[in-house]
Amino acid sequence: MKAYPQCVPCLINQGLNAVRKLNLGQELEKEIALRSLKFLSQFESMDRSPAYYAYFVQQIVKEISGSQDPFYDMKRFANEKAEEILGSLEEPQSLEGALKLSCVGNYIDFAIRDVKDIEEEVRELLKKEFYVRDYPALSEKLKNAQSVLVLGDNAGEIVFDKPLVKALKRLGKEVIYAVKGKPILNDATYEDALEVSMTELCRVISNGSDKVGTWIEDCSEEFRDIFYGSDVVISKGQANFETLNDSDRDIFFLLIAKCEPIASETKGRVKELIFKYKRG
Repeated sequence: MKAYPQCVPCLINQGLNAVRKLNLGQELEKEIALRSLKFLSQFESMDRSPAYYAYFVQQIVKEISGSQDPFYDMKRFANEKAEEILGSLEEPQSLEGALKLSCVGNYIDFAIRDVKDIEEEVRELLKKEFYVRDYPALSEKLKNAQSVLVLGDNAGEIVFDKPLVKALKRLGKEVIYAVKGKPILNDATYEDALEVSMTELCRVISNGSDKVGTWIEDCSEEFRDIFYGSDVVISKGQANFETLNDSDRDIFFLLIAKCEPIASETKGRVKELIFKYKRG
């Protein structure tokens, strides 16, 4: 998808939010805002995905913070907190129940949200039904499928994907879970997969990239082979939707719409559960 006008202030706020979370101070907050604005202003037409521009804004954050993984401590906290929340919930046994829990996990983005009352919010979201529900298409696809590739999103959120992996494996599917090749924002990396024991459930691979979302052209050959060779691909989160919605293969997108542009593109609504099937 292409960036909407509303994406511009959101991209700048994403950088500012990083500064606030990292306690870098007001002067650095101002510097990130001005440099982000200068970067975005060079484009006469923002005809790339929001994730494309977000990547370069985050490079500014990395440079100013002096860290290649500025969200490292936050990711550790997110995984720990998500494990606590998941442990307090009844783990679903059905595939659709696991999809819903995984989708709700997409709402837990510690890079942009505070943790206050987050467990209560999770319980409230689990009461919802899918606003966009292409589950019948998945059921049909899985009848003849042997392999399923799951594209992970954030640290913390990865914990809520474990019941989904288990449910797919109970159906006899080979599950491969993909994470980022290098740190970017609070996206899950192989270290997160190890920390939450995802590596004990299924094969975990790096996509070989540190881009926001999934830029196929920037990913490793191994990842591209698996991406195109898997019978089913389930993609988590907004950034993956932004970068893969125009890709040339069938994909199931699993996310909660957090803004109007994403709600519009998915035919959903803000803060509603979305499971959308896109044909390649």
